[in-house]
Amino acid sequence: MQKNNKKVPAAAIAAIATIVAVVVFIPLVYLPYKENKPMYDEKHAEAVAEMEKYDNAILDQVNIEKNIDELQKEWDEFQKEMFVDAYSNLEDIQKKCDEIGVRMTAFTRGDETQDESESYSSTGNPLYYVTLNMSMYVSEEELLELLTYIEQESVGCYYVKTLDASTVKEADDLGAFTIKEGDLNVRMQVYLYYYNTKITIDPASLETDTDTEAAE
Repeated sequence: MQKNNKKVPAAAIAAIATIVAVVVFIPLVYLPYKENKPMYDEKHAEAVAEMEKYDNAILDQVNIEKNIDELQKEWDEFQKEMFVDAYSNLEDIQKKCDEIGVRMTAFTRGDETQDESESYSSTGNPLYYVTLNMSMYVSEEELLELLTYIEQESVGCYYVKTLDASTVKEADDLGAFTIKEGDLNVRMQVYLYYYNTKITIDPASLETDTDTEAAE
């Protein structure tokens, strides 16, 4: 008896395998995926939104750090301007007087005095002032330039308390400098205000005192 050696064609085997795979894939994979696709899409959208939130948070952190650096620079400049003392700004005024050409005859500084308002900084430093008495010869233009610097451009907080001026009738040579007819002989008293950093009061106690006075 002769054996039948015919083999099943490879194409037929591949076709059968494909059919089996499809039969298995559709009920076990595709249909469950199709049924759950809306849930998967929702979770994907939630994940994308969460990632955007983290990305925005990182961006916000970068911007906040940048703003902190800028605010720190502004605060340092504010500290420099507000927390001057009774000595640090006198040289600035004298330098400005030399720059303008003011012919100074007297420049004295009074004692450190606490302001009657009893104001305090946010860090508990009391408001103080010193009195500056100046006598000088200047032209009208030089005087205006000096007053503009003192009240608007200088680092310290100044207040011109009094100013007396008389016009020079005749030119004169005073040795150190000469004065011209029409110059002004000026006597000026200026207050330099500042927070005294040598003295610090607990800000909480200041608030308590203020509340108590208000209640009374």
